[in-house]
Amino acid sequence: MEIAIDADLNTIHIYDTDHIVEPEYDFLTKNFKLSEGFWKMANVIKEKQLFLSNDEKNLDVWIESFNWFFYSSGPSVKIYKLGEMVVFKNDYINIEKLLYEKYFSRLTGESLNCK
Repeated sequence: MEIAIDADLNTIHIYDTDHIVEPEYDFLTKNFKLSEGFWKMANVIKEKQLFLSNDEKNLDVWIESFNWFFYSSGPSVKIYKLGEMVVFKNDYINIEKLLYEKYFSRLTGESLNCK
């Protein structure tokens, strides 16, 4: 697992093909939710204050203050923003400027510049 932090855009990119912090599918709500591994990782990032200036004490509120991009082994990129998980199929991503080129290229085997 790797993370890339864009403090200027309040965005954290997570490359996780080993499914350590990848969002889990919740069959009851029929949507993805943040996994237990993610919560543990987020707490470590919050405590270490890795290039992120946010004095929020509550972990839930701290997480909501960032955009989280998940690049995992599936054919999609998951984005958690403002308490909502959105899944974009790799073939239909039209938000190239927000993606982290290195992780997207590893995931798909193609460059964003070629699209």
